[in-house]
Amino acid sequence: MQNYHRPVLHFTPQKGWINDPNGLVYENGNYHLFAQHYPDDIQWGPMHWYHAVSKDLVHWQHLPIALAPDELGMIFSGSAVYDAENTSGFGSKEHPPIVAMYTSHGETEQQSLAWSVDFVHFHKYEGNPVIPNTALPDFRDPKILPNPQGGWTVVLAAGDRVVFYASQNLKDWEKTGEFYEGNHSAGVWECPDLFPLMIGGQEKWVLLVSMSAEHENHGSRTQYFLGQFDGKTFVCDQPFSKPEWIDQGYDNYAGVTFHNTQQRILMGWGMNWAYSSYIPADTYKGNMTLARKLALVETPMGGIRLAQTPIADGVFDSGTPCDGTLPGGLFRLHIKGSGVGTVTLSNSRGQELTLGVDEQNRLFTDRSRAGAVDFDEDFASDWYAKTLSPRWYEGDWEMDVIFDHTICELFMDEGTLAVTQLVFPDGGYDRVTASPNLQLTVYAPV
Repeated sequence: MQNYHRPVLHFTPQKGWINDPNGLVYENGNYHLFAQHYPDDIQWGPMHWYHAVSKDLVHWQHLPIALAPDELGMIFSGSAVYDAENTSGFGSKEHPPIVAMYTSHGETEQQSLAWSVDFVHFHKYEGNPVIPNTALPDFRDPKILPNPQGGWTVVLAAGDRVVFYASQNLKDWEKTGEFYEGNHSAGVWECPDLFPLMIGGQEKWVLLVSMSAEHENHGSRTQYFLGQFDGKTFVCDQPFSKPEWIDQGYDNYAGVTFHNTQQRILMGWGMNWAYSSYIPADTYKGNMTLARKLALVETPMGGIRLAQTPIADGVFDSGTPCDGTLPGGLFRLHIKGSGVGTVTLSNSRGQELTLGVDEQNRLFTDRSRAGAVDFDEDFASDWYAKTLSPRWYEGDWEMDVIFDHTICELFMDEGTLAVTQLVFPDGGYDRVTASPNLQLTVYAPV
């Protein structure tokens, strides 16, 4: 099988398998990324925590594996916080620790702690597990956040709901509530996140929940809820009539946000459990999405929606009007249009990725002819190769497309519509055709 070009902007492991991003945390100018990882094969295996660090969320330094399986089990997903006040006692005021909470996946799923004061070498807490479990088969993926009433909260996925615990010291936890109302999606809840965002001078809380791979959802995807959090539990105050996905594409899963950043920044796993085992690969398998700044936007046709803006600072040039040619493996394309319009990215082998807006004011994408598709019948089917999403806006529109060798990310309507899709062309897209009513600007890598 052909070894397709490794993405440049999108984080990939040096070797082996990688999935869910874990422990996203910022300290003293450094963004830390941990992730589910099996170093000995390009297929899923006994889970470790990968570790890398970045100054800009684009260029990454690979660090030693942070956590490896132990007598409590594999190291499943979790989170990390910069404990600036040393509430845990694992460090000091002069040397605050990063404290990670992860799921120990053994006979049951339980929550454990590890800590570090040099932010490279992690020590497991001798009192693990700190949130024991002997009954629930699905009880995982803890996300720690500052509690608005003081201390800490952790939100955990527990089968068909999330549960909330509170602590003052990150070691001793007490259950405070749970949330399950308003779910319109089949599947097991996974990888929750909870955070506040401002809109119109008011604070609103966003609850992210990743859903396990279900065919009716086009595999594994991530939904969100909007509401309020009182320090004990979450209440949805803007219910949706169907699952509201953070991404209209099929290759953005288990996304969570960084702790300790001024802006809310999210990264996800740029794959889908429906076909992730089969995608073309050689020395590694899996990548992350681009980091994305999050905001809430009041849309004219859909009320408040979550919006995303990709972070790729300093990567591309100032842009030029497009003459029908593209840089190939890595580029950004900005499209302005009004009404119906189609854009097709292609290469000399006749492989093409198509996107645009249709007669019913819907955003569409089609990767069915974008490159290699014969490695898996799900990936090749219309069910996974095409997207169709009603827009929240009417009239003029703008679209940003970032293509990076084997993954394409599209953002539209102030970022309230995002589409992330894997594609495997034999060569980069070096040409583009578009409806005559569209204006295209191309940005090459610097």
